[in-house]
Amino acid sequence: MRTLKLTLAFILVSSFVLAQNAKEIVRKADEKLEGKSNYTEMTMQIVRPKWTRTVSFKSCSKGTEYSITLVTAPSKEKGQTFLKRKNDMWNWNPTISRLIKLPPSMMSQGWMGSDFSNDDLLKESSIVNDYTHKIIGNEIIDGHKCYKIELKPTTTAAVVWGKQIKWITKKDYLQLKTAYYDEDNYLVKTELASNVKMMSGRKIPTHFELIPADEPGHKTIVTMTKIVYDVKVNENFFSQQNMKKGMALRFPMTK
Repeated sequence: MRTLKLTLAFILVSSFVLAQNAKEIVRKADEKLEGKSNYTEMTMQIVRPKWTRTVSFKSCSKGTEYSITLVTAPSKEKGQTFLKRKNDMWNWNPTISRLIKLPPSMMSQGWMGSDFSNDDLLKESSIVNDYTHKIIGNEIIDGHKCYKIELKPTTTAAVVWGKQIKWITKKDYLQLKTAYYDEDNYLVKTELASNVKMMSGRKIPTHFELIPADEPGHKTIVTMTKIVYDVKVNENFFSQQNMKKGMALRFPMTK
């Protein structure tokens, strides 16, 4: 009986340690890519069987609660701004001078007609705080040894995905692959990250491809052209007033 109790205790402790390690790996990977704050310039190419469209934008975020994104091209969408303050999100369209508050039901919809959801780009949910984490295997992606980690929503989290599976490198905590599943455990889309470079003093992927599972010929490619980490920006910058001014994200980009 004593041996059985010791065995059960060992299993429980081991499971707890693995869960803690999995969450710590995800936290380090998230911090590696996002930082405490950042300013980013990106180009997004939306690929469809009969056409391709390119959108350029710049973004600033502070933690998971504040972000502002400004579309800079093409001219038709230029000036559109998206704002997140804690649990509230808005879209400003200068062409019609209209400010729209985005309801939670819109978080799963495609951002600017892409395969990225509003939640993906506006970062409503946190992969660290809104999910539980479990190491379910080890695999090699593009020559990198990776942890394969399953993320499932906590009971109180209002998230888009039924679960995520992430492949995170053991050496540099790079998120090289993410599979997104719905509530019925069907694969919805897969994100692949590549072209690892030194950007603002960090080694990170700069090329991202998002591929829907059931839409042949569809994908969205995001290329990160610039990123500055740990920018000096306070919460007041993330305001509706700055959205309506068409702010070009002008702020000190210094540490």
